[in-house]
Amino acid sequence: MQDQPADTPRSGGLGDTRSGLAQQLNYIGGAYRVLHGKRVKSSGSPQVIDHLVIGPNGIFHISVNPASGEIRLDGPGSATEDSAGADLTAPLYRHEFVLKELLREHKLRADVVGIVCFTNPDSRLVGTAKAFVALGADRVVSHIQNHRPTRTLSPADVASIEQLILENSE
Repeated sequence: MQDQPADTPRSGGLGDTRSGLAQQLNYIGGAYRVLHGKRVKSSGSPQVIDHLVIGPNGIFHISVNPASGEIRLDGPGSATEDSAGADLTAPLYRHEFVLKELLREHKLRADVVGIVCFTNPDSRLVGTAKAFVALGADRVVSHIQNHRPTRTLSPADVASIEQLILENSE
């Protein structure tokens, strides 16, 4: 399956099997490039990232979480830990590391922003996550479009970063 510019509709891919998030991301606008279900590698181990959005305001790596009900994002019993106490944000830290390492290796700079997307319409988010943005699927596109970067990327930068990620994906 080939990834396409964000203004080109596309079905299939990892995100489509779990939510309409992939479809929403495909309509984010022509300034953005959207990649789905990529196994990205740098000097460390490869990381499978549900969705990547590359645009003038940075690189957004999105992890899909289908949890439902009340989801506490801070304090005891928060959604950052599962019932065994394992850190559910660990994959986001690994995704961020791989992306930043890839940029560093190629002397590129861009904001790298992690998003946990709760896709179940019956999920209710309570509180705020400390390290990453946690949103319902209906708020992801507007959050990305409204992010204020530390450095704006040109269209050539966006294309270059997209190509770099594709070349370093399995």
